[in-house]
Amino acid sequence: MSNVRKTRQVHLARRSPGYWRVTFDIPPLNIFGPETIPQVNEIVTALETDEYVRVVVFDSAVEGFFLTHYDFLAKLEDSTSLPLGPTGLQPLPDMLVRVSRAPVVSIAAIRGRATGAGSELALASDMRFASREKAILSQWEVGAGLVPGGGPMARLPRLIGRGRALGVLLGADDINGELAERYGYVNRALPDAELDAFIDRLACGFPHSTNRPSRKPSAWLILPVCRRTRKLRLSGMRFSLLSGDPPARPE
Repeated sequence: MSNVRKTRQVHLARRSPGYWRVTFDIPPLNIFGPETIPQVNEIVTALETDEYVRVVVFDSAVEGFFLTHYDFLAKLEDSTSLPLGPTGLQPLPDMLVRVSRAPVVSIAAIRGRATGAGSELALASDMRFASREKAILSQWEVGAGLVPGGGPMARLPRLIGRGRALGVLLGADDINGELAERYGYVNRALPDAELDAFIDRLACGFPHSTNRPSRKPSAWLILPVCRRTRKLRLSGMRFSLLSGDPPARPE
């Protein structure tokens, strides 16, 4: 029988119907374990099914740590007893795939260490913004004789190129926020004091559609998610970039 504790480690704050914040609070190191998985799965399911949410930001309440590696001290049966996810994958990669496919804009707000599972969550998100002074990203698994199993071998080369991705994965070194920005590992590295306000401004400008799609669309009728307005506008170019749809090739 599993002895997984029922402590709440992941908190959901609905800033508005369209803007959600998901905060990891697993002191002292934000280590991701089998007791975290059902909590994250519950939130991912809500992102997939809620009628109004349009943008979600992942962040941390633990100083110095965004999200780190899997809990190797947890009982093996606590992990192996977890069922496969809806995609047919194991629970962690299942949730990451579903985050990447969910019909919302996902943002990782990286302040502190995003290593192992934390880096993989950031890579599965649509955008990543890092504290210039405090962010550290890495896929350290190869250095410990492990395989990074949450998708970085597929996602990193698309962002930073094959050569740099091999360097990150095989080197297993820490990548600070400034270097991560130069590589393209994150969208931008900002001064730590500006990070939250920047992400809030960005998130509040994202779309609120009266007809929620089942996947990330190439264009939405949009309303700012943080305030009410009657004015509608189309911004197809902007949201084709957010959706991940490839741009049309010139004739």
